Amino acid sequence: MKHPIIDDRFIILKDHLERFLKDLHAYTHDLGSPNLPSIVSELRSGLNEPFLFVVVGEVKSGKSSFINALLGENICPVDAAPCTDVIQEIVHSETPYEDAIRPFLKKVGRPLEILKTIAIVDTPGTNTVIENHQEITRNFIPNSDLVLMVFQAKNPYTQSAWDLLDYIREDWRKRTVFILQQADLARPDEIETNMTRVRELAIQKGIEQPRIFATSAERELQQQPDSGFDQVRRFIRQTVTGGRHYHLKLSSILESASQVLEQVDLALAQRREQFQSDEAVVATIRTRLESGHQQSAYELRTLIQRLTEAYDAAAHQATDRFSQGLAIGKLFGKSIRSTLGRKTSIKNWLTGIQNDFEKALQAKIDALAEEGADHFLEGLHQLLRYLLDELDEVEGHRLKGDDLLLRIDRRRMDVIATVRAKMAESVMEEHFATDVVKDSDNMAPSLVGGSALTALGAFLLTVTHGLFFDITGGLLTGVGLFLAGGVLFVRKGRLIQQFQESLAEGKARFEAELTDRLSQRLSLIYDDIDRNFLPLYEYVDQEKNRIAPLLAQLDDFRAQHQTIATKVGTELKIN
Repeated sequence: MKHPIIDDRFIILKDHLERFLKDLHAYTHDLGSPNLPSIVSELRSGLNEPFLFVVVGEVKSGKSSFINALLGENICPVDAAPCTDVIQEIVHSETPYEDAIRPFLKKVGRPLEILKTIAIVDTPGTNTVIENHQEITRNFIPNSDLVLMVFQAKNPYTQSAWDLLDYIREDWRKRTVFILQQADLARPDEIETNMTRVRELAIQKGIEQPRIFATSAERELQQQPDSGFDQVRRFIRQTVTGGRHYHLKLSSILESASQVLEQVDLALAQRREQFQSDEAVVATIRTRLESGHQQSAYELRTLIQRLTEAYDAAAHQATDRFSQGLAIGKLFGKSIRSTLGRKTSIKNWLTGIQNDFEKALQAKIDALAEEGADHFLEGLHQLLRYLLDELDEVEGHRLKGDDLLLRIDRRRMDVIATVRAKMAESVMEEHFATDVVKDSDNMAPSLVGGSALTALGAFLLTVTHGLFFDITGGLLTGVGLFLAGGVLFVRKGRLIQQFQESLAEGKARFEAELTDRLSQRLSLIYDDIDRNFLPLYEYVDQEKNRIAPLLAQLDDFRAQHQTIATKVGTELKIN
């Protein structure tokens, strides 16, 4: 009988581990994993269940016969054909029963003393053709406390069984015992050779001190000596008696919990890597938009500068013509003809200057505005193609992992699809798509609404044209009034100065209003582009806020796990 203090310590450790698993279950559930919560739930249930032995091996390796001989009762059916088509969990029960728990799981209850401390699971063969056998086996192994791997004593080298051992060791690090069953069918030298070889293979698989038993279920059932089952039972007694098995159970559950944490760690590491990649793409998109905005603003400033230079050239010509026309003889002749009603008069002369000024300036403005609009559109198209390439890059980076990442990846891809849908909603006007978009498959123009981009060229022309007439329409009216008042001789210099000042004032208004209007329109265009990426921006921001606490919680779970594992290890040494 164990010392009472050991019981108290075990209860405390068990309670700590139960709370840890409860919190871990909630954590894995919040992660959105479809598999890990059920695994952790099974670990919690296993705390109050007997020590669990899982028996695995290939078809006809003698697994079922081994279990029947070990328990001393014919529980598992034995047949020439593969007959274990479901997992059979054999547990203690005062009344014998058999219940089908799930399509591939049957629970068998028997009133055997040994089943009070252990439960045995018989699994389908690793190489059987029975549907879903490997899925069932692999789903059961994570909850096991000890795996008994059964081979034929004459041939323990079947690949599927050793592949399964890789899964048992690498993925879940389960304690494994090797059984060379049907020893009565092999010669002693064969058994010795095969035990040596199995030991070597097990060590290669990372098992430092493999336990290997040669057994004969046939001899045991016929109560013949040298069946090998005494050694197996002795091992079981040493493993599960004196309370030691409770600590081994805790250690086994802690080991499985550690593997859960490792899987979470790998998933979060990949998720964080994906987030950092997405975050970098978002930063690139924003930087590129800002750079594009600045470049477009520079191009518009250059266009405005060229327009004002055209204005200066036309104004210089108009000033020269006005100055020359103020010569005494010419003006006198114009005045006489005006009195006599001739065609050429001061009013007609001024109107001619006005019209020629308007024609020269408007022709230059039209050409420059059209050229500037084409250049601006081409630059914007290049930007949009670049942004689409960035979006393709985001879409191409898929989370590659187990089911833990599937829901996260689906949510992420839904966001990217939403961004693309928003692009598609911004359908270009038909004439613009025909005249400007050369490649009908190019999605770049659909980033911007037709109202923002389609009319840009026309907008430039309209704005410049409208401003031109606003400014020049009454430019020479005051000059005409002065001339009509007969003040030429005293005001000639002043008239030229006023003419130049009026032109300069018109240029300032033209430049200021054109700059203001085009800058506003440019901001609207880039805001429209940026709005298409809002779902991606929001997703990355939300992912940043989600990952940080998950990583912090994972560190906390690791610390708790280490604390419990240390205490369990200490108690195991004491016991």
